[in-house]
Amino acid sequence: MIVGVASWRGIGATTTAVALAASWAARGRRPWLVEADPAGGVLAARFASGALVAGTLEQVAFPEARSSAVERFEQAATHHAGMRIVTAPGDPFRAWACHGPRVPWAAALRELDGPVVVDLGRLRGAGPVQAVLGQLDSLLMLADADVVSVVSTMAWAEALGRSAPADPPMLVDRTRIAMVDAPTAHDRIGRTDAVVELGDRFAGRLPWEPDTVRAMFAGIGLDDRRLRRSSLVPSVHHLADRLADWSGDEVAA
Repeated sequence: MIVGVASWRGIGATTTAVALAASWAARGRRPWLVEADPAGGVLAARFASGALVAGTLEQVAFPEARSSAVERFEQAATHHAGMRIVTAPGDPFRAWACHGPRVPWAAALRELDGPVVVDLGRLRGAGPVQAVLGQLDSLLMLADADVVSVVSTMAWAEALGRSAPADPPMLVDRTRIAMVDAPTAHDRIGRTDAVVELGDRFAGRLPWEPDTVRAMFAGIGLDDRRLRRSSLVPSVHHLADRLADWSGDEVAA
């Protein structure tokens, strides 16, 4: 199962990607978390100091020695909090270059064992991520609870990812939309209206809990008792299970 996580208006893609991987880690799935944001990676900075090395995706895209892409992923991954994490370079030019690699790696995502979550950041026209999009079982787009954000994300999905006539469309429509209850929303849309507006694309709603997010980036697992009062944790588990169901993963739980 390969799930891409991205946004159209820049809300919560990286945090949700980490949360989904943490959900599967809490249930013993040993997920992969691949940061492939062509605008540059942030995971190494967000996790606890020294937990991750920035830019290990470059080892996959530009190997120094001949090896399979799967071997390069395994060598590049840091095992942390039950996840296997490959980070993008912080420099946007180097991060973008990883999508035009010396040796293609996108197809190898299908050969990795366990669930794979790919953080794609903000998607824009003429972006370099088409090879990755072609490997996904589901593309989860994040929108805040503002009407404009939800409607524009829905329009993007219905256009198969095209924001301009010259943009190449996604070959297969696998887009689902989750709403993040960010305090920045102005004209807030309710859950019932979201279900009506989004239909089968509606994947769920995630509450805004900065304390839970900070704990997660500190390496605290979602099964930790300190998070037992969190409403974000069960919402993430539910979202992870729905994505697994849509992807045909027989071991969602």
